[in-house]
Amino acid sequence: MTLNRRTFLTALAGSSLALTVPAELAAASLPERFAAARKDDQGNYSAALFDLERGDIREVLLPARGHDVALRPGGSEWVAFARRPGRFGVAVPMDARKPVWFSARPGRHFYGHGVFSADGRLLYTTENDYDGGRGVIGVRDAGAGYRQIGEIPSHGIGPHDLALLSDKRTLVVANGGIQTHPDRRREELNLAVMEPSLTYVDLETGDLLERHGHPEELRRLSIRHLTVAGDDIVAFGCQYRGDADDLPPLMGFHRRGETLTVIPAPEETQLTLKNYIGSVTADSDGSVVAASAPKGGVVTYWDPKARRFLGSCSLRDGCGLAPTHKGATFLLTSGEGWLLSGSADGLGPRHSTRFHWDNHAILVR
Repeated sequence: MTLNRRTFLTALAGSSLALTVPAELAAASLPERFAAARKDDQGNYSAALFDLERGDIREVLLPARGHDVALRPGGSEWVAFARRPGRFGVAVPMDARKPVWFSARPGRHFYGHGVFSADGRLLYTTENDYDGGRGVIGVRDAGAGYRQIGEIPSHGIGPHDLALLSDKRTLVVANGGIQTHPDRRREELNLAVMEPSLTYVDLETGDLLERHGHPEELRRLSIRHLTVAGDDIVAFGCQYRGDADDLPPLMGFHRRGETLTVIPAPEETQLTLKNYIGSVTADSDGSVVAASAPKGGVVTYWDPKARRFLGSCSLRDGCGLAPTHKGATFLLTSGEGWLLSGSADGLGPRHSTRFHWDNHAILVR
């Protein structure tokens, strides 16, 4: 990686976006660390923990393409997940201990996302019961080598992303609504009748607490990625499987008890999104949400409380988003190798790496 902390900070400070210089980062006794999956020019897949000063701190080679990464509460390790329809996961300690590999049970594959329980004891993963044609949430004991100890329904088809609400007991799940089977690779089998949904699931019982779907005219608006912002507002991004000439709204915001709503970006921006949101994340204080559209080469920013569009910036094949220590500011990653900061005010200078970064990134500390 060619990026280092000094050049990153110097470049930011000298830009027209001086007000976005991460003062908290500069003042912090510990540098920010991030984790993400990626691929190099030779086609080798890996997941890495890195910071902006030293580059890689730890890298783990993956047997195939990875997708998202989850941090275990307490900061002792992070987990990388296989991209759909992969079956591997790997937990990587922060110290020099060996990674712990685990896999989906027979009849299941991962969708690329997972989240830990608030105490870090359990890991929940979105999975496909492909012969049963239903989505499930795998439950694994992180303290026992990630041995699977249970499974609860996602109460939908194609569960992709998930997150924990502040009560530490309610899981919110983005069910894309699209049925697939690993024997058919990534073919989508039920587009005519697909039913995406946002579900709230009781982690202790597996019971469905709430289920919300789109009206009939938005049936093909697959709910894929989500984040929980302040006041437990769930922001979610969609991918449209209807006519390419349609321009449905792609971003939604929801709180329990409300009706599901989706909100368009201004027309000029909406046109550029290519009906595809690839990643959604909230900033460090939950007041701003970023949503990337890698096919359109756009990153958009939203106020989740006001449910209002704040702005956008262009980043070709930009998808990975992670909060930084500075509010309203994000680390952006791209498939073309760039790492840079971004906000509704624009982009910081670009810094090249030798990796093609995958769809997601997280702030580790």
